[in-house]
Amino acid sequence: MRIEALNGNFGKVVSDIDIPTIDDEQIHELLTSLYANRFLVLKTSGLSKDEYRNFARRIGDPIQLSRDTDFPEIAHISNLETSTTESRLGAAHWHTDQSFKKTVSSVTMLYSSQAPAIGGETKFCDMAAAYSALAESTKIEIEDLVVEHRHGISVSAPKGDHRPLPPAGWDSSYTVFHPLVRRHPETDQKTLYAVTGTAQGIRGMPQSEANALLKSLCSHVLQPQFKTSYHHQRHDIVMWDNPTVMHSATPIHQATGPSDTRLLWRISLRGSPPLLRVRRHTETQAA
Repeated sequence: MRIEALNGNFGKVVSDIDIPTIDDEQIHELLTSLYANRFLVLKTSGLSKDEYRNFARRIGDPIQLSRDTDFPEIAHISNLETSTTESRLGAAHWHTDQSFKKTVSSVTMLYSSQAPAIGGETKFCDMAAAYSALAESTKIEIEDLVVEHRHGISVSAPKGDHRPLPPAGWDSSYTVFHPLVRRHPETDQKTLYAVTGTAQGIRGMPQSEANALLKSLCSHVLQPQFKTSYHHQRHDIVMWDNPTVMHSATPIHQATGPSDTRLLWRISLRGSPPLLRVRRHTETQAA
């Protein structure tokens, strides 16, 4: 297994890896690199849905995303029937997966079943680096703030962000609260969390002040030095660390043929990787 830097501000590419036979030590190496570099691109020679799902289960607990009887953990994301450049709906907005729910996502994966020759990139923002770069006075000011999250257009959404599509039957008034500054559940690193996407206010703060602060933080994290993007290639798995990353799709036209078709298999995970849970339990028992 070889891990090398990607072009851009952060992220790594992993080659010479056989996903169906990957062992625990390689999983641990992947997780260490993921937490340090925010997102990974795993170069594969092609996977079945079964192989993809089995790998995902070694990284976390899959969230049901579809009504597929055989693969409810896998959602299909494609441009076969719609153009997001025209509809301006969907994931082409800065957000953090599952931030509108009490149990947030740990890792998201996209497997490229088909990838367009041009377009369809995923953009990433390093929220841990953005937090580290804040003035110490700002860190003190925001340390204990709690953000109100609801599905819909955020009060801090940058100009040009698309309108997110809610899950079927979703209650648009459902509200959850998450700390503005979180510690990573595996590394304990401090990071800003979901300053846009679903952020709608700050507990105990007048709405106008909350809007101004969230917009200021959003402008801060979306500075060029904290952003990068990746153009998907067929058979890639792109996986990212939701606690420390915001991401956004890029708008893409409806497909006209194989060369501009985008078909991704998405899996969202929650919880600690089973391997790390076992290691922590073993260490606790030995202590």
